[in-house]
Amino acid sequence: MDFHFLGNDRKVWRINCMSENKDPYGKLKKQLYLARIIFHIPNFIKLSLRLLKDRRVPFYLKLLVYGAIAYVLSPYDLIPDFLVPFFGFFEDIIIGILCLIGLVKGSPPEVVAGHVKAIDAENKQKYRFFR
Repeated sequence: MDFHFLGNDRKVWRINCMSENKDPYGKLKKQLYLARIIFHIPNFIKLSLRLLKDRRVPFYLKLLVYGAIAYVLSPYDLIPDFLVPFFGFFEDIIIGILCLIGLVKGSPPEVVAGHVKAIDAENKQKYRFFR
């Protein structure tokens, strides 16, 4: 904190925000990043579904995703839902998300890029009045 005193016994206190907090907009940036991720969830689901239907994607990646879906739907879990309610459901969600990310990262890059461009074109056509 920097304190400066100026004339006639008036105290003017200047608090230097930048010395204590390096980025005053850090919290806002994190919120915008989270909003962007939430906004792109439907596109990520579309991409995952397109990759599951594509014949150029290796079979073992598709099997991984179908196994994750079966695991999430099955009543047997590593962490039982009734024992630890929050962590049981959270574990199912994490396994599903990790398998979908593995599907996208393991797929051939040119196949993923083609599907991303197609989804982007669909979105531009669908929402052309809002831009």
